[in-house]
Amino acid sequence: MNSAILQQLKQNSRKTWQQIGKEVHLTGQAVAARVAQMEDQGLITGYTLKQDNAERHFITVFMETSDFAGFELFLRNDARIESAYKVTGEGCYQLIFISQNAGDLEPFLNAMLSYGRYKVATAIRHIKS
Repeated sequence: MNSAILQQLKQNSRKTWQQIGKEVHLTGQAVAARVAQMEDQGLITGYTLKQDNAERHFITVFMETSDFAGFELFLRNDARIESAYKVTGEGCYQLIFISQNAGDLEPFLNAMLSYGRYKVATAIRHIKS
């Protein structure tokens, strides 16, 4: 049941609990309770606005310092970071950076250099959410 609620939220996070309940055969109150429970469990950690007209840059970060806490604070304080993950494999972090203007990316990358190197790939077309 939680997966059906999550699917509804992914399709349109502005739906009311009643609208979601109608789709998943629960009351609005039951949906609200399940969403609160999923938030408490960490399954839902936030609600974001996806901007399809914005440019998305996928950044792999290779840390050259051990100041992980400082770097993560740096990321949290930048609203242009849509998501950030500490990862295994190639690199230490994977970021999605949203830019509305052509000049947004370079200053961010320059500021990030104090923490390490990076590799950037830019989305050219959105296929699926």
